[in-house]
Amino acid sequence: MGGKVLRELRRFGVKVLDDTIAQIAEIDEKRAREVASFYTDYRASIKNVAKVVRKGGVVAYVVGNRRVKGVQIPTDAITAEFFREHGFEHVKTFIRAIPNKRMPLRNSPTNVSGVTAPTMNYEYVVVLRKQV
Repeated sequence: MGGKVLRELRRFGVKVLDDTIAQIAEIDEKRAREVASFYTDYRASIKNVAKVVRKGGVVAYVVGNRRVKGVQIPTDAITAEFFREHGFEHVKTFIRAIPNKRMPLRNSPTNVSGVTAPTMNYEYVVVLRKQV
């Protein structure tokens, strides 16, 4: 997902995502377009999944809320919103520590000595039920 970078930023009509991309764009517009490209494809994949789930059916997505340019992207909330567009109700989001994590708890995304940021230490299991 996100293999083809958008030429221009676009709005998704999902406040949490639009606000997050705007924050990233203030720091790095190209990186914001890359993030928007990913979520464009992610939304399309959710649309495809939603088509084949029957009324009353349940989906569970395991996602991570990663950071881009120091801005945390709430993929759990974005996932719930994308499914709501297709008649799903958010049931619950479970948060748990990533089991058997091999990456360090902190890294240096800017490659500046001594400047570190936390990596993804938790995964979010977003559970939704199709209503229509």
